[in-house]
Amino acid sequence: MQKEIGFHDRLSTAMFLTFLGGFLDAYCVILRGGVFASAQTGNIVFIGLDIATNQWAQLPEKILPIISFGFGVIIVQLAKRHFNTGGLNVWRLWLLGFQIIALVVVGFLSTAMPNMFVTPILSMSMAMQLASYSTVNGYPYANAFTTGNYKKLIENTYLYLATKEKNYQQKARYFGLIVGSFFIGTISSGLIVKLINVRTAWVAAIMLTVFFGFQLYFTEEVIAETKHMQR
Repeated sequence: MQKEIGFHDRLSTAMFLTFLGGFLDAYCVILRGGVFASAQTGNIVFIGLDIATNQWAQLPEKILPIISFGFGVIIVQLAKRHFNTGGLNVWRLWLLGFQIIALVVVGFLSTAMPNMFVTPILSMSMAMQLASYSTVNGYPYANAFTTGNYKKLIENTYLYLATKEKNYQQKARYFGLIVGSFFIGTISSGLIVKLINVRTAWVAAIMLTVFFGFQLYFTEEVIAETKHMQR
């Protein structure tokens, strides 16, 4: 019998979270000084350029998101250890709740607020999302940026064309949809920012709240099933 895919491992989950990753990265680039919330490679490049051009005053708003991203990864590991009741993955609910609150707060912060106080909140949030949901049907992927996903799309497309193996076709389809979701997320963010500016973060919070509801439903379903099996 084929094992049922958990909610956290489903393609629809991966597509939504990657959409959100593109959505929030675009939000930061447009409204928060061109700094990335999740793509720390870009922020490291910006730091190097600032150092090379003696733009020392610009460094804090690039360095702080990188540090906050690291803290986000650590928080996920702590949550796995201390909120993983009976191996039921309830720790994801706690982290989603934090992410929703963070987005609501960010939506209240105007562009007059220094970016060094805003972008780190989003960077920590995106790191938690990235580390909490890292596979789709067992395949590793990234929902906060897309370079690795694009590489896997091209790689598996080539391997399918070369070997005609269905496994490669499935992977190519998965990563194609994931890359497309990120792209659509960036476009959506750009369009909504034109209408409601910083409050675009609230749109992300609303979407994530709906997602929280689905995660809660499937978590409760697993808990109920586990209790039934233990009787």
